[in-house]
Amino acid sequence: MMMNKLILIALTTLFFSCSNDKKTSETSKQTAIIKSDLLLTNSAVKSFSGQNNTDTLTILINGKSLLQSTATLKVTNDKGEELLCDTLATTRLLNPEYRTANSALKDAQIRETVSTLFTTNEYLKYFKQKEIASNQVQ
Repeated sequence: MMMNKLILIALTTLFFSCSNDKKTSETSKQTAIIKSDLLLTNSAVKSFSGQNNTDTLTILINGKSLLQSTATLKVTNDKGEELLCDTLATTRLLNPEYRTANSALKDAQIRETVSTLFTTNEYLKYFKQKEIASNQVQ
């Protein structure tokens, strides 16, 4: 009887220690992947969904390099609810005159576009749902 209790305690201890270690290492791996893929980010607070509302507009560039990455444009309201979310190839952020430039110039132009994206209403052209966005900007 005593031997069964010792085996049960040993197995319980082993079970808890293994399950906790696995969860910690899996979370660390996921965090590392997310951090390594995020290349650029920018955000601004604007009255997007109405004149009296304060919404957060964010662009996230994820991928291995700027020219082979994805841009995610998000709009969330002051309650944290997502109003719009669109993704596109980061190369769509290039101005037409840069499409034939070398990769260093393209990288620089993408960085500039991301850093200044929300200073004007030009960002609206990148949303697939332009008609919704256009109607909401005041």
